[in-house]
Amino acid sequence: MSSLEFVHIIPDMAKKDYYEILGVSKDASEKEIKKAYRKLAKEYHPDHNKSPEAEAKFKEVGEAYEVLSDPSKRKAYDQFGHAGVDGFGAGSANGYPGGGFSGVYDMGDVFSQFFQGFSGFDGESEGFGGFSDIFGGFGGRRAQSRKPKGQDLKYEVNLEFLEAMDGSERVVKVTRDIKCETCDGTGAEDGEMETCKTCGGQGKVRKVQNSLLGSISVVAPCPDCNGTGQSAKEDCPECSGSGIERQKKDLKIKIPAGAYDGMILRFNNGGSFVKGADSPGDLYVQVNVQPDERFERRGDDIYSTIEVPTYVAALGDTAEIETVHGDVNLKIPSGTQPGTVFRIRDKGAPVIGKDRNGDHYVRVEVVIPKRLSRKEREVWESLKSVS
Repeated sequence: MSSLEFVHIIPDMAKKDYYEILGVSKDASEKEIKKAYRKLAKEYHPDHNKSPEAEAKFKEVGEAYEVLSDPSKRKAYDQFGHAGVDGFGAGSANGYPGGGFSGVYDMGDVFSQFFQGFSGFDGESEGFGGFSDIFGGFGGRRAQSRKPKGQDLKYEVNLEFLEAMDGSERVVKVTRDIKCETCDGTGAEDGEMETCKTCGGQGKVRKVQNSLLGSISVVAPCPDCNGTGQSAKEDCPECSGSGIERQKKDLKIKIPAGAYDGMILRFNNGGSFVKGADSPGDLYVQVNVQPDERFERRGDDIYSTIEVPTYVAALGDTAEIETVHGDVNLKIPSGTQPGTVFRIRDKGAPVIGKDRNGDHYVRVEVVIPKRLSRKEREVWESLKSVS
């Protein structure tokens, strides 16, 4: 049997219905769901209920409430049953590792391969050191960074859904400040420096600020030497003492297969240089993935819906399923019920950093004809008499 035919049926009744667990109807309001949960949680809480099944029941109630109290999860559950929420991680809004598609993702080892031998903005291979995980916000410096760095930059790229599945390339037009080549970023003619007269070489100045609690002494970096303790004897004629030059550059970046909406790629030292800094800031590129009406992504799994005529559901047949990896022939067994969910292995989104894919889930909707021709009606009448 080929891998394309390796399909699992996910029965809707494999697990108990969440609405039944809470004892509410499928059109129950958020208020009704919350009220039912509180009542049952209190009834089965192990601290109060010492029966053997209390703990299991308490967990079951909690699981049902976690899904039905979240609009996104409830919608997925209503559409695909338990298979629709299996992709959601605990406490995650979108089911992606790390608490959803938040963009906080350790990509250091994953993306470095794309930039081996790539010349950075300065024409040096270390201009971009690849990616690493993101701990700080844009524009700010990380608290654990010991050496002063420049200013971070942020850009965005847009991808169609299938482009994100296949991987793509984009050119980002980056404008940033770099070291003045003439003075090597010092701002001084011939690089000749002297002790800063403002801070006396300390790199810091003390300021007194008045507040409701009285006068407060604050130590801040010297504004004249930018905290270096050194100032130029004579300003560099090329940069007028700023130590920087403005540069515009087209950067071609490779976006890995399986990129998700909100993913942020970080290029080390790809940001702007600031006078007095030890190195440039970092460049962040946010990936925006457009939705696709055919597919819905949850974690590394893809979900879709197909419509089949009643005779196909009753007699069985083969249906062509569109996946992000191409069309797949799916066998529809005879007696397939409305709402049945099939799983097609390894046809979901590529898993970033791993040589595998998620799965593709297909929900079957049985189309009941609204109007019948005379011949069709005769056939249905004959079926009625047989049954």
